[in-house]
Amino acid sequence: MVKDNTEQSNEEFARIEPASINLTTNSSTQSPAKSLNTLKHSPLVWLGLGVVLTSTLGVVFLLPQWVDTTKTNSADPASISAPAVTSTATATPRPVNKKKISPWEKAQESQLRQETQNILSQMLEAEKALSERGVLVWAGEDYKRAMQYAAIGDERYNERDFVSSKKEYEQALSIFSRLVEEMDVVYETTMEKGSQALADGNSKVAKETFDLALAMDAIDRAALRGRQRAETLDEVLALMNTADDLLEKGELDEARQSYEDVLEIDTLFKLARKQIEVADKMILDRKFNTHMSLGFAAMQERRFSRARDAFNDALKLKPRAAEAHSALEHSRHKLTTIRIDSLLSNAEKYAAEEKWDDALEKYRSALKLDSSLAQAQEGQQFASLRSKLNTRLNQIISQPSRLYDPKVFMETVKFKTKLSALSDPGPVLKKQLTSVDKLLSKAGRAVDVNLQSDNMTSVTLRKVGELGQFVDKRLSLRPGKYVAVGIRQGYRDVRVEFMIDPDKPLRTITIQAAEKIALSR
Repeated sequence: MVKDNTEQSNEEFARIEPASINLTTNSSTQSPAKSLNTLKHSPLVWLGLGVVLTSTLGVVFLLPQWVDTTKTNSADPASISAPAVTSTATATPRPVNKKKISPWEKAQESQLRQETQNILSQMLEAEKALSERGVLVWAGEDYKRAMQYAAIGDERYNERDFVSSKKEYEQALSIFSRLVEEMDVVYETTMEKGSQALADGNSKVAKETFDLALAMDAIDRAALRGRQRAETLDEVLALMNTADDLLEKGELDEARQSYEDVLEIDTLFKLARKQIEVADKMILDRKFNTHMSLGFAAMQERRFSRARDAFNDALKLKPRAAEAHSALEHSRHKLTTIRIDSLLSNAEKYAAEEKWDDALEKYRSALKLDSSLAQAQEGQQFASLRSKLNTRLNQIISQPSRLYDPKVFMETVKFKTKLSALSDPGPVLKKQLTSVDKLLSKAGRAVDVNLQSDNMTSVTLRKVGELGQFVDKRLSLRPGKYVAVGIRQGYRDVRVEFMIDPDKPLRTITIQAAEKIALSR
């Protein structure tokens, strides 16, 4: 931070003190011994001291005549002290401008200095963020170039050339800002490269890459985990090679254990998990084949019970194995041939007679003996379906009046259409379909109905519409239940319910509001 120090001398004139500034680094002080050594070996230093001494004498004897004592209370230039920056940049020394400046120039200079300090503040903030993220590791050249701009800016600032200082700081800030924006992208790219190196088995690249990531974020769990995996990668790969050799030799259990050992070292090594799945499948196949071999051997010895057990054990390992199902069915068939043949024969007999409930019972009994029998399973499914169809058809035939309901009528029509598509319906089903056809025809046929009124009652027939006032009206109505409502001014409304039945003779329905409403005074 820059401070303005003003002191008034006993001689009542302003005394200007030299100042230096470096706003980009931490403080460091040169030791007296080192300074003395520098003076001893530098002639230029002695020459400079002579110039300073001459200038001092000039200030003491001549300056009081040049300075207006009425202005001795004006502010000195900013007195700033800060350490120097170690940089490869070399700023050209400039003579200090000591001429008297006007208040307007001071105001402009103060504003420019404030703007420069604001830029410097942003620059320092960005530089701090970059330093914390190991910028020298991943963008060292750009960082050094920015620090060179900053160093030159410091020199210009100390010379009170705030215009040049501001430009140099802006150059540095531009580089720092770009690097700040690139930090996350660089980190993500580095992590991806490290992961790929792990997948490729390149431990050297993986270590270098994750070291770079940790330089940017020393506590990131993913980077720490990646670096740890890179450290053990060579050991993991050696174990993987051993496990693969065992697997190729058919030593499956040993190979699987070696893959497990890999995961104990690196739980995230995906290839080991994949190879464990391969080993598990090979072990499963070996056990399955062993059970199948035992089953077939028992079949040859006509030991069907033992064969059935072996095939069942095989199916526990592979429930969908077709060969095991086939062998099991064969072994069970040998054990229960007589009983199953009898049950299936009876079931087919009942099915041919369309006695579906009896056929269903026989199929179920057969499946209790051998649940894998495809013929019994298919027969049970078919018999169950036909039994349900038979029950529904009998219900339709026994309750024909339900067809008068339009919804039931349409559902029955669709149901009957599906049944008509059966390729071999059988005589019983044909008879049932014929009966349903007749009932649907009767339920869908309109019946003439005669309605009477007094030509003064407004009649509405629900499900049909308003009929208005009339004496006689003939309508064609489908069978079903109807409600007629009659309304007449001054008379109580009348409601008439009637049923249209195609099997009953034509009748006349009277709708007439005849009961007069008594009105009080």
